[in-house]
Amino acid sequence: MKILNASFFSVAAFALVGHSSASAADIQITQGDATTPSIIDITGPIESGDADRFYDLSQRTEKAIVFLQSPGGLVEEGLSIAAEIGQRGFTTIVAPGGECHSICAVIWVSGGSRMMDSTSTIGVHAAYRNQASEDGTSLASESGVANADIGSFLTHVGLSREAIRYFTTAGPNDVLPITPEIAQRLDIDTAVTEGGQIRMPEERPTPRRLAWQSATYIGLSGDCAPLLGLDAAFLQEQGGQRLRLGHELFGGELFASLVPEMSSRVNSIKASMALKDWCTGAATDLHEEGMSVGIAGPGYDCANAATITERAICGSFELWLEDRALGSIYSILRNVSSGEERSALAQKQHSWISQRDRCGSDVDCILDRYRAWFLDLSLIAARAN
Repeated sequence: MKILNASFFSVAAFALVGHSSASAADIQITQGDATTPSIIDITGPIESGDADRFYDLSQRTEKAIVFLQSPGGLVEEGLSIAAEIGQRGFTTIVAPGGECHSICAVIWVSGGSRMMDSTSTIGVHAAYRNQASEDGTSLASESGVANADIGSFLTHVGLSREAIRYFTTAGPNDVLPITPEIAQRLDIDTAVTEGGQIRMPEERPTPRRLAWQSATYIGLSGDCAPLLGLDAAFLQEQGGQRLRLGHELFGGELFASLVPEMSSRVNSIKASMALKDWCTGAATDLHEEGMSVGIAGPGYDCANAATITERAICGSFELWLEDRALGSIYSILRNVSSGEERSALAQKQHSWISQRDRCGSDVDCILDRYRAWFLDLSLIAARAN
């Protein structure tokens, strides 16, 4: 699951408050600086050449917030803009009272992070083209090729099948709305502003997010619990709570089908990785989404931390996990070793601690030392077997 940056959203919300949807040009940029993202406005219909203009402006900045106010327009141009936004990880916003329809909605959903207001109006429908009839009038007919392109792009963005169907089924005169509630139900992670307050995506969990969290908790409760010194019963209870919340928010018909799908996906990823890497990665993902895994520090009491390095470890959740995993495998090896082997192992451990402590408070350096020593211990364990 992608983790969205709360501080970046705060900047976006600040920009949104004073933002005017009026624009002197169809596409314009307000350049940011080292600490503030640039603001790119897209106002009006998406027309020929707009993708090139957007590309030129986007190359001027590494981070940007893209404000959208558009009735839609040309699919090919819009998809090119959306692809650039997705590739660059820009944030997309429809401001309070703003409107974003048709291909504009596809551009909005391509954002690495997305934001809307409770008063924003976002609408979707199938792609269509106007065809001239014999009496001189024009008739809107669905474009199968354009819809296929949109569907393919939305799949690449990571939208659910339900969301893709929602985006591509309505006719041109039957626009379907994307409200905050509908976005949540369609598994579109979205930050929502209302009355000056901002609710982050993790505060508005989608069905897939809840199913993933539940499956991850259950996965952690197995082999990961003893490896990381976690409470398996606590993890199972947390997983059960996410399941119950999913059923409560979205109903059994929608949510129940996602649970086995997400469990299978989590188990597949788990089987493809080294156990320690999956366990620490999964626990970190949950932690970054504000979910507890029931630990409050590394494998030692941080009140007794005596060195700069030990104190640095106490300040990093990722290092808590590495320290706990290392402690587990070291204890296993020590318990199965003979007296002479145990002495040699202790000497190696003492040497490793000296190397680790030379990192000072450099977390990346400490992390590298932990991973290197865990790998060494794993090789020792493999040879012992």
